[in-house]
Amino acid sequence: MNGRHPEGMRIILLYDRPALAGDRASREVANQLAAVEEALARLGCRAERLGLDLDLAEFKRRLEREKPDLVFNLVESLDASDRLQTVIPMLLENWRLPFTGSGSNAMFLANHKILAKRFLIANRLATPECVWLEGTKPAFLPASAPPEEAIAGAWIIKTVSSHASLHLDDASVIQSADLPRLVRRLGEAEDRFGQPFFAERFIKGREFNLSLIEAAPGEPETLPAAEIDFSRLPAGKVEMVGYAAKWDEESPEFLNTPRTFDLGGAAGPTARLEGMATAAWKALGLAGYARIDFRADSAGRLFILEANANPCLNPDAGLAAAAARAGLDYPALIRRLIRAGLNRYGI
Repeated sequence: MNGRHPEGMRIILLYDRPALAGDRASREVANQLAAVEEALARLGCRAERLGLDLDLAEFKRRLEREKPDLVFNLVESLDASDRLQTVIPMLLENWRLPFTGSGSNAMFLANHKILAKRFLIANRLATPECVWLEGTKPAFLPASAPPEEAIAGAWIIKTVSSHASLHLDDASVIQSADLPRLVRRLGEAEDRFGQPFFAERFIKGREFNLSLIEAAPGEPETLPAAEIDFSRLPAGKVEMVGYAAKWDEESPEFLNTPRTFDLGGAAGPTARLEGMATAAWKALGLAGYARIDFRADSAGRLFILEANANPCLNPDAGLAAAAARAGLDYPALIRRLIRAGLNRYGI
């Protein structure tokens, strides 16, 4: 490890305090905190937890009092809003305090799925077309309104800025769409949940994800690509990773969507996934660590669904599993993320 060794470093372990509410998603936050805390202890760091809410003045006072060498940023939302997670790297950048993960610009872009698509398209990276509402009128990516026949087919209704597949279930997929129906469903979702939604062309086929960690400033290292195995899903279930597949331990979606790293060897899509993920990292200005999600259609064409600039760090989650597959144990992974955070300020 170049630069400063983590041993003896004072680290603030930052998380969203209201997230610890008792449900499975909250338990995941608690498990993630405990795992990172244990890894930091094994690395010889002095770590203290700091639960964050909207009292940002107290947040600043605590940092001034503790004088940490680095903030380990695990904040996925603020005041129950995923859109506000960008505030944290913005503040830390303003205070020139080293932290893990992506900076505020990349966090904002990755967290706004429509803006992220604009950057992906500008960098000639394939991503499913989408429709959203500007006021009451539809807007499109690519920018020109498609002919009505081009709208036909399956579409999926998603939140613009929420993570963890929030509000995503089988009913989110419209198997036979037309533009009026998409507009109506978007309006209904926004009225019901009070946040922006968009409709994305649903790519029927395989689903992959590829995690990356920073190897040098601006340069990522790709970890082994994973596929979500849909072969065990009961008949009639939509082949996707929705909310139940992530959080409902008793659901058929959770029990029947295992992760596999067997992508077919040299004949598989690994090289193309690595190339597209690396290009997406650079297009969005990601740093530290990230996960890129993909779908492949029946012809094998790959499409980037989204980039997660703050993926879960639980030891059994995708990024840590991919790191382990690459021979990087959990403390070593955490050490790499610390190093990347320090690199941001040349430490």
